[in-house]
Amino acid sequence: MNKRMISATFCMLLLGATEPALSQSLSALPLRNPRQIPDGYISVQSGISLSVPVADGDNEARQQDALKSFYRIATSNCAALLNTIADDCQISSLSSNTDVTNIDGRGPKLTVRGQVGMTVKLKPATPTVK
Repeated sequence: MNKRMISATFCMLLLGATEPALSQSLSALPLRNPRQIPDGYISVQSGISLSVPVADGDNEARQQDALKSFYRIATSNCAALLNTIADDCQISSLSSNTDVTNIDGRGPKLTVRGQVGMTVKLKPATPTVK
């Protein structure tokens, strides 16, 4: 047998010996589809867009600052929901993209656009007074 064949055989034996322990530890974990919303919760999506002017040479620093602002805004969405209609809120997904454009001729602007997905448990409805 050559070295590659021996190495592959050893790896298969090693994996075969650890498979029962691995499958036991994995089966002890509760499996939940991350896209599955728990009972009593709803999914809330929010779109965010912000633009900041940039000068030549500071795109990277401005991009980092703009992304930090995006994430602060994303987390404040849960706070707003908790202050109004929600008993519980968790961010379940985030996506963002950045680009630099000079559409209006006033100079380059860095734009951050993104989506924040939240899993929200609504507060109980309060009866309306007539």
